[in-house]
Amino acid sequence: MALQRFVIDGYGQVEINNCAFRRDGRIEAQCTANTSNFKTAKVENGMILAVDNVKREVGFAAASNTLPVALVYSAEHIYDERTPGLKNFALNGDGSEEFLPRLGYLAVGDKYTTNCFCYDSSEYSDNSAFLSALDALATTPIYGTISTVGAPVVSSSAPSTGLKMRVIRKTTMPDGTDAVMFQVYAD
Repeated sequence: MALQRFVIDGYGQVEINNCAFRRDGRIEAQCTANTSNFKTAKVENGMILAVDNVKREVGFAAASNTLPVALVYSAEHIYDERTPGLKNFALNGDGSEEFLPRLGYLAVGDKYTTNCFCYDSSEYSDNSAFLSALDALATTPIYGTISTVGAPVVSSSAPSTGLKMRVIRKTTMPDGTDAVMFQVYAD
């Protein structure tokens, strides 16, 4: 399986549509990014990361990981007035940031929109093939779950364990970037 990141201009964006964690306090905002995971990668909004409260850090989730996972939805900061916009925001994750990532623990029924996801290149050859598959959502479901690169992985196969999400809509982000709306479900 070769994971291919959905190609976008800039970094991942997220829009919280209906998530209970903002109302019931299931938020994590006091953990640093794992420096080995984020040596070259950035912490982007829309990622699903594992939360290790013993080490007080967040990192990439693994299929066999027993750590809880949460959605990154950090408040955006404009670092350069010449590059405004949500797509230009990401946290370095190397310890040089003044801000820690903010994450929310997802629960059944939660819905959010993002352009931060990846797919298996053997299932969808490129972005246009995936977007074509989204047009058939009414008859052919697409699911999402954790991945080892931070961005949720989408597939036509339902996940058997871990976080279980379903793509419920093809949509766009505020800047017009193609995106999907996920909803968390239970068996």
